[in-house]
Amino acid sequence: MKVLFLTVRADLGGGPEHLYQLLKQRPKGIGAYVACPDDKPYHDRYCALLGPDRIIPLPHRAFSLGSLAATARFIRREGIDVLHSHGKGAGLYARMLGLWTGRPVVHTFHGLHTGEYSPLKIALYLRLEQLLGWGTQKAICVSEGEARLIREAGVIRSDKLAVIPNGIEIPETVTRPRWDGGMLRLLAVSRYDHQKNPDLLIDIAKALSGSLRFHLDVIGTGERMPQIQQRLNDEGLAQHVTLHGGVANPRDHFRRAHAFVSTSRWEGMPLAVLEAMSEALCVLATDVVGNADVIRDGETGRLFRTSDEAVRMLQGLTVEDCARLSAAARREAEQTYSADVMAAKTYQVYGVAG
Repeated sequence: MKVLFLTVRADLGGGPEHLYQLLKQRPKGIGAYVACPDDKPYHDRYCALLGPDRIIPLPHRAFSLGSLAATARFIRREGIDVLHSHGKGAGLYARMLGLWTGRPVVHTFHGLHTGEYSPLKIALYLRLEQLLGWGTQKAICVSEGEARLIREAGVIRSDKLAVIPNGIEIPETVTRPRWDGGMLRLLAVSRYDHQKNPDLLIDIAKALSGSLRFHLDVIGTGERMPQIQQRLNDEGLAQHVTLHGGVANPRDHFRRAHAFVSTSRWEGMPLAVLEAMSEALCVLATDVVGNADVIRDGETGRLFRTSDEAVRMLQGLTVEDCARLSAAARREAEQTYSADVMAAKTYQVYGVAG
């Protein structure tokens, strides 16, 4: 079976990493191809796994009729059997290509992304997804919370939905330093956009600055990164917060931290949170869909609704609580969220879709 995976992002992010794990864990008998932008770093990683002749370009988060036609020719030339899109932009390409070429389509939502839309735009987007749902043989949700939202929105028939939790590579050993009550090293991953809500990170850091010895490292990229850096400078927080931008080896940063903070307004199922858990970090995350699917509050991490609540949690964090939550998070990641299990369940869907 030949599968063409489609994504309109190949920069740093959970979606491109999810696809990378699917490609790494593909079983024998699956021929994998990718349509994606020439973004760093995942375009090169896909090429290294598959070979450049199995990669076809798509524009970054944009729709192009020329790219649609070129991809249709590629599908026919290579004898592709199944199309699998990741995210709403790629989903538009894949569903149109499915109608054009007669190939079955599997679509992974990676979140129902309406959080920053106006009411009119939400209505139009949901209507478009309903129309595209007719050309989708199977749809994958990466968490139960995401599946619930999609069922409530009525964008696709429930019998077409499959829930397959995200999976990550689990390190054999944990190498991060144990917190002894001194300087608390916090880590966050941000895209500097509305969804990831980096301003909430700064609000938390500002409130902590006079009451806790801490340093917050933030990795990731995005258009608002200069604006966030300027806010740090203006508010005298640069000594407490370092924005690293995109990094080649994010796990190195995980292994120097004690705790992980997620301020997302919504998620599908957050890979960064799962990675933090696999590295035995104490996780504090917003109580939203995706985060709440992964974290059991008080057992495998902490969930908060406001910056004040997050600040109180961090101010009250003890060495014993940090160690307990970290160990429980690691066990949960090992038992539930491995990439090989996620990939095996995903490839089984193709038999149904075909």
